[in-house]
Amino acid sequence: MLQVILFGVVMTTILDPIGVDEARLKVERASDADVLSSLHRNGDCASAVRSIDLRFVGAKSGISELSTKSADLGFTVIQTVQMTDSETAIDLSVLSNAFPSTIDRLTVNALKIETYFNLHYDGWGTTVTKC
Repeated sequence: MLQVILFGVVMTTILDPIGVDEARLKVERASDADVLSSLHRNGDCASAVRSIDLRFVGAKSGISELSTKSADLGFTVIQTVQMTDSETAIDLSVLSNAFPSTIDRLTVNALKIETYFNLHYDGWGTTVTKC
């Protein structure tokens, strides 16, 4: 639980001044609601702390900078992948619960990371976790 709290403090401190596009946030929130609903239907325990993975795609320079700063942002780098269209992807992981409010903060911060590093946020995923 401490890591989840620390994650929120670190992310807020570093990314707080960056704004997000409200229309894009609305789309991401709708997608998040679908994923959370699917998790719930499949017996997920939202309070269970688990790995939540996020993907960002873009120029190698932005991916490299995000990789370097990922630990400061509360993430662990899972992998970087060279895409077929000369872009690079990075998969990051954070330990967190899957409460809607937590996922909403994660999504807002992911969109701020997208802006800060000039990348495209490609969503998050996790597995169903039982209590």
